[in-house]
Amino acid sequence: MALRWKKNPRPKGLAGVVAGPQGSELRDGERRYATTGYIDGRINKGRKSGWYWVAGWQSGVPHKNTCDNPVLDEETAKTAALEYVRKYLKTADSQKGGGDA
Repeated sequence: MALRWKKNPRPKGLAGVVAGPQGSELRDGERRYATTGYIDGRINKGRKSGWYWVAGWQSGVPHKNTCDNPVLDEETAKTAALEYVRKYLKTADSQKGGGDA
């Protein structure tokens, strides 16, 4: 299974004028495993600005949301999300007996 990041499209029209940086989705073609997003501390009072990630949904990966702990750039958030997803996919695969060991 190949997991790939895909950048979210920028909103059109007036929404695109005021939109901040767009996040990405980690997918295998069928399921969504994780997403990244940007928090703007100027708009969300009391929050630090930065990138966060969320994992879970019906992907078999436990839900996790890092919005309370944003990082400086999207690449860092994507790397952390991918490590988290792979950890649980590897565990699930080995429990099915399909591990590499």
